[in-house]
Amino acid sequence: MSQLKTLFLGTICTLQFIVNAQNNILYGLIRTNPASGIFLGSMDVTTGQITQISPSSVVPTYVWSGAALDLNTGKYIFSGAANTIATVSLMDGQLVSQPPINNPNNGGYFENFRFNTSDSTLYGLARKQLQGMPPGISSVAVYLASINPTSGAVTEISPQVIGQSYAGQSSAIDPHQMVYYYTAMNANPNAQLFTGLDLYNGQVFSAQPFSFPEGGNIFDNYTYNCADTTIYGIIRITTTQPQTYYFGKIDPQTGVVTRVSNQPLPFSVYVGNGSATIDPDAGVYYFETNLPQGGYAMTGLSIATGAVVCQFPLPVNNGVFTYFDMLRHPSDCMGAAAYRPDTNGGGGSASIENLDPNGSKVYPNPFTDFLTIEASAQINKLIMTDLQGKVIFEMAPLQNHLDLDLNELSNGIYMVEIHTANGTELLNVVK
Repeated sequence: MSQLKTLFLGTICTLQFIVNAQNNILYGLIRTNPASGIFLGSMDVTTGQITQISPSSVVPTYVWSGAALDLNTGKYIFSGAANTIATVSLMDGQLVSQPPINNPNNGGYFENFRFNTSDSTLYGLARKQLQGMPPGISSVAVYLASINPTSGAVTEISPQVIGQSYAGQSSAIDPHQMVYYYTAMNANPNAQLFTGLDLYNGQVFSAQPFSFPEGGNIFDNYTYNCADTTIYGIIRITTTQPQTYYFGKIDPQTGVVTRVSNQPLPFSVYVGNGSATIDPDAGVYYFETNLPQGGYAMTGLSIATGAVVCQFPLPVNNGVFTYFDMLRHPSDCMGAAAYRPDTNGGGGSASIENLDPNGSKVYPNPFTDFLTIEASAQINKLIMTDLQGKVIFEMAPLQNHLDLDLNELSNGIYMVEIHTANGTELLNVVK
């Protein structure tokens, strides 16, 4: 393993995190301005220390159109320059592959991608130019697609065009319902739609105009939180400087955006590069903001109150600014299970079994001491494991309802495997 380089140590964190040590980090790309290369790095969110994992620059530049953390293979994946997709090892920071993005159906791009943990697939938007379109007709076609990061091969999922344009650097995946969310753009900026695409067939699952009953005009830098199945992001109240922002959330079924923070966020600029990620254990939303005195900082917001709970200034050396972009947290939806079945009779990329989402319930989630499990049939076997597959306990309750005292269980994400006569369900819970 390469020698790791420590870039920064310092914190003005106001929240004490009680989580497993392995979940106390963010992965991202380290760069400077003026540029001196791109490196895979990590940040300890309890100290603010940034560690350069890559021994040398992995790419000369990159595109802010998506990033993915695949813990199954130990890889960090992002868009490289010249329409390529780059894969870097989490172990030594070395570039593993960088093939050109290849859509066999007339070339094109693959952008705004996210890693879906419930089927270990990278989903995004394939964009391509159409030739010979009449004047006044858009020549851009957008499809939901997946990509093989090793070969760069893009597979279009949508059977037809689902849009002509979209807002870059904002997307979210609900791994439970198997839906990809993005902002569909129209010529009228006030007619943007918060759009969900069915990951099984690429068709529109939902499309609602954004609504801001408490004020606002743009909702972006959003991401999905598996702990409470909610999409969080930043609400822009004004469009001219100095801008005003609130932390908020959206209801995908109605498009209604509501504020979480009671007061405006204490900064006038943030880096809108698709870097939002959530630590579901601590309940913290991370993104990159500017500092009033100059330079940038990694900022954490409480998903409960929207208050700034942690902020880590990034180094400024002799006028050279350091950035830590395209953030991903290792527990961000790790181990999530898809509950909505493929209603097309199979053929979806996940091959999810037709599990009844109302068949078994676990609550509250997240929980503190006690966890209740309700099943529609007798539970013949119940297994709880951690994210590394270690068995916490296994039992044969032979009943439908269980109240478990898990007071001594460490905080973290766990998988609950429920076996009944109706089949097997795999659910994730957070303590």
